Amino acid sequence: MADNLDGKSNNLLLGLLLGAAVVALGVLAYFYYERRHEPVVKIDVPGFSGEIRKDNGGVDIEVGKDKP
Repeated sequence: MADNLDGKSNNLLLGLLLGAAVVALGVLAYFYYERRHEPVVKIDVPGFSGEIRKDNGGVDIEVGKDKP
């Protein structure tokens, strides 16, 4: 059976497998990024809102006034 495969079909199969691996790595990287950058605490009190996030560099706090 392997004798019937020519170089063109081998290259096509290799290209498809390489493309699937690149797409899978992209999806995994996206999920990793989303998990690392989700807020630890959301601040939602009347008049103010914000988030506290933990990152490799420390803690990032974003607080702002709500617009009327």
